[in-house]
Amino acid sequence: MPIVAAMSVTYRMAERADLPALCALINAAHRADGTPQVLSLEELTEDLDDSGDLTSDVRLGLLGNELVGYVRALHFPSDELWERCYLVGTVHPEHRGNGIGRTLMAWGVECGTALLRSSTNEFPKYLRVELHESSVDARHLFERLGFRDVRKFEELLRPLTKLPPVQEPVGVRIVAWPGDRDEEIRDVKNKAFADHWGSTPTPANKWKTWVHGFGSFPEQSFIAVDEANHVVAYSLNHRYPADDEILGRRDGWIMNLGTLPEWRGRGVASALIVRSLHAFAAAGLTHASIGVDSDSLTGAVRLYKSLGFTTNRSHTTLEIELEP
Repeated sequence: MPIVAAMSVTYRMAERADLPALCALINAAHRADGTPQVLSLEELTEDLDDSGDLTSDVRLGLLGNELVGYVRALHFPSDELWERCYLVGTVHPEHRGNGIGRTLMAWGVECGTALLRSSTNEFPKYLRVELHESSVDARHLFERLGFRDVRKFEELLRPLTKLPPVQEPVGVRIVAWPGDRDEEIRDVKNKAFADHWGSTPTPANKWKTWVHGFGSFPEQSFIAVDEANHVVAYSLNHRYPADDEILGRRDGWIMNLGTLPEWRGRGVASALIVRSLHAFAAAGLTHASIGVDSDSLTGAVRLYKSLGFTTNRSHTTLEIELEP
């Protein structure tokens, strides 16, 4: 393993020409860390174009011409409740332990703080990072920078066998995802998540990417409508075929599931999940995945596990709350 002094690495802001190397770096880190995900250049480009400014929010570490690390400050402006800025990054497995990650993350904290401070509102502001369960070295780094655990999340998995029957709750129909109701469904999403920890309203451009961008699976996504044909809940599903080989299975993702508060407890979310499971199976998939806040007050964990999902992986959110 090469031994590289942190001072021999140069740092600069990213440029569009760096995206192929950045994609390769992230995939190398995924392989080393056991993250069962293959990132495509298309997905990375879409994500970066959709959120923030590549040339001001992404900093690179280079050893000569080799990209060996990066950090990104992902700011979510908001005029409701609070503001968040997530720091995302990694160091190439062959160059870890040499201070590169520490230097990049220190810049990330400075950049993220500046982005949050640029807002004129007086809402609470948080710097956050995500930590997967096996990342011991990253935990030590985050804690030294002042981050503290605040929330745990789980990725749940279910084989597409022994599926419960499709049933519709009284007063509700489950129908295919429509092509002309994005704004109505986005409004339902924002109302459904208004009381969820850490959530702020999803803007139209981000919702468009989730619904129509990389990984979108609209032909296997569904909405629930009441007797007046108003949307009361939805299941926005995704599919990532490039991950199949490394996973050893074919997953459909229930990526975003929401129910209006006044419709909770009526079996609507269960019906959407079950409909999605059957659709995944009919499409030749083998498993379904869904993410959940382990401390959710909506009963989501209990609901998902009652439908046959079990914990597959987990990660923790750590944060620094900025002083007012």
